[in-house]
Amino acid sequence: MNYSNQITTNHRFVLFLLLFLTIDVFGQSSSSTEKLLRQHISYLADDRLEGRETGSAGEKLAAEYIVKAFEHIGLTPKGEDGFLQSFKFNSGQVLGATNKLMIDGRDLDVSKDFFPAVESSSQTFEGKLVSVGYGIKAPELKHNDYSKPKKLKGKVIIAQLGAPESDNPHSDFQNYHSVQHKITNAEEVGAKALILIGSQKEIDNKIYKKKHIQNVTISKIPVIYLESELYTSLSAAKKIKGTIDQSRASKTGYNILGYINNNAATTIVIGGHYDHLGYGHFGSLYTGKRLIHNGADDNSSGIALLIELAKKLKNTPKEQKNNYLFACFSGEELGLYGSNHFTKNPTISLETVNYMLNFDMVGRLEKEDPILAINGTGTSPQWSVLDSLNIESIRIKKGESGVGPSDHTSFYLKDIPVLHFFSGAHEDYHKPSDDENKINYVGILLVQKIVTKLIDTLNSSTKLSFTKTKEESNTPPKFTVGLGVIPDYLFDGEGMRIDGVIDNRVASKAGFQVGDIVIQIGETIVKDLNMYMVGLSKYKKGDSTEVTVKRKEEVIKKEITF
Repeated sequence: MNYSNQITTNHRFVLFLLLFLTIDVFGQSSSSTEKLLRQHISYLADDRLEGRETGSAGEKLAAEYIVKAFEHIGLTPKGEDGFLQSFKFNSGQVLGATNKLMIDGRDLDVSKDFFPAVESSSQTFEGKLVSVGYGIKAPELKHNDYSKPKKLKGKVIIAQLGAPESDNPHSDFQNYHSVQHKITNAEEVGAKALILIGSQKEIDNKIYKKKHIQNVTISKIPVIYLESELYTSLSAAKKIKGTIDQSRASKTGYNILGYINNNAATTIVIGGHYDHLGYGHFGSLYTGKRLIHNGADDNSSGIALLIELAKKLKNTPKEQKNNYLFACFSGEELGLYGSNHFTKNPTISLETVNYMLNFDMVGRLEKEDPILAINGTGTSPQWSVLDSLNIESIRIKKGESGVGPSDHTSFYLKDIPVLHFFSGAHEDYHKPSDDENKINYVGILLVQKIVTKLIDTLNSSTKLSFTKTKEESNTPPKFTVGLGVIPDYLFDGEGMRIDGVIDNRVASKAGFQVGDIVIQIGETIVKDLNMYMVGLSKYKKGDSTEVTVKRKEEVIKKEITF
């Protein structure tokens, strides 16, 4: 695909740099693989790509660079449009022309004075204003801001963002911060609309955090953010009316797929994600001013390794008993969007996939006492060969689970053996400081040696056997229980759709299946992934409750014990 008409004038220099690097990287004058790795990462992690956010001009420039690399190596295109496979995803709101808000006759400006929540429905409303504190119902904490529900019916409810003891990360109210919890409570009492009051930073965080979420549930009532200082000046107001007019926007991301056909019966998928956080509007662990998150380690390092490995395997004289699919995924930072899309819309038969190797953050191997984490070692008994792969001083730390916050998970859920190569966490993770000058290039070369030796050792026509792994959890660390399922991050409906069921865990024992939609846990109505986690947070190991799922048109209720 020709991206030239989609790229702004501000990025013309980047195209020039791309051509310059292409000559250096792929021409005959390159002196070493280390130099090539450095040039790949220097380009992909350059400020001018603005953090390679999925759907952005920077992502397209990165994709163009990778496509040129694949072309030069001589890989066969295996996308749906040459090397490219596109996928669409939600990218936030599009505000219409009729958004209005009037409080006691005073007109307010959309985006300046008020902002529709991502969850808000589009409709006109009018009513009297009633404040309900934080808008929380927490009976186990003896806190109920809706103790007189009949007096709230038909009113426009005002609630503060956050929760009591917001400054205490260990507060019992931590699970009641969510906007969805406040919306659900307002809907249940028959409110006309919900006004959420907070600082400008709080509001911005809520908007950006929800920008790319696929399964946002649209509320039954209008939901509006109002800045605290403005609300204070209107605190004596009694009547409000307004119109919310918005729709969901979509963007397109691109996977890049290149193939080496060795006329073999099986194919090895070698993958990594090339997207990152852009300016850090989502996923960032940085709290300062708006800055580009270049993602040199996460994951320019993995893509650089993938390109050089593709070149090596393309030119190897040894007979290869597998074909190779090199897959650069986008949308990983948003929730494995690209790899999820590929495994549901594969361009090769997944039945022929022997195994999948995932490179995600391989650029920061410690120089003293280097340890390489390899996760997924429990997904096939044949991964025991890792014990014999002695490369210089590297120690391998094995993790059995096939599930993790990276693209190998999408393949594991299709019963494919996987390995995830990871050189370790560091303080620059998901921060603007993850820059090229901190990459250990000698370390990447050592990882390449291990991967090459692994592929050579397993170079046979025998397909690896797959095994499911135990002790897995997709539940965040602060939760002590889980159903033992993998959420479908692309699901755009109401509830939490199950994309994978882990053997011998709660959901498996209850008979839940892939495709079931969790709609209630105990008394908690599950409208989205966030409320699913809120529901889980109310229980500890040994507790019992009822879980309700929807299977097509059938509603199924099961008693479970965590």
